[in-house]
Amino acid sequence: MAGELITSELVAYARDLFAPEDASLLALTRAAQAFGMPPDWEISPDVGRLFQVLCKAIGARKVLEFGTLAGHSALWLARALPADGKVISIEMNPDYAAFARRQLAMTDVSGKVDIRVSAARDALPALSQEVHERQEPFDAIFLDADKAHYSEFLAWSVGVLRPGGLLLADNVLKCGSWNGRTLLDPLADDPRILGIREFNRQLASDPRFTSIIIPMRAGIAAALYLP
Repeated sequence: MAGELITSELVAYARDLFAPEDASLLALTRAAQAFGMPPDWEISPDVGRLFQVLCKAIGARKVLEFGTLAGHSALWLARALPADGKVISIEMNPDYAAFARRQLAMTDVSGKVDIRVSAARDALPALSQEVHERQEPFDAIFLDADKAHYSEFLAWSVGVLRPGGLLLADNVLKCGSWNGRTLLDPLADDPRILGIREFNRQLASDPRFTSIIIPMRAGIAAALYLP
């Protein structure tokens, strides 16, 4: 069928109907803009709502995310968890981490988000040790940092995700300008493009995951871990 099937107007209709932003989310967006954070780096409300649906569907209680930024995704995720649920969020920029802590402290999830300052890959050994010592694997993992090394996070995730757990990843179709290249450009040499291509290939072919890319925003990978 010729023409665009889903227009931007229809996307806005669905987003506004199913994922309206409340006062806390709107205040967080305004504060992030005033702070000077890149406005297009945060997940959109419809993606946040998608994460909530998926996390509730698997009964998630413990979620790990890489890349806090202002805290939008942590807020969406934490609201999908029960009262004793927890989101551990890893952010390499200490200023962003401090900002997110301040802002989330003023929301209804203030006690459910643990923001830790670290480069994503540097945090992996301590997180693995914590999971194994407590015998508490993660119910869901959200990747939104260090795109060039997504495949490394994929390999690592199988040691810390529970069976039936959820792996999510942002920017699996697009990430910023990518130095003028696209994911399908055969001449692309940007490490982020190469890393995401390999991540997508591995995720699609790994029999332990039932996975799909959802073409929302910059592309969301969603995979159930079923070893």
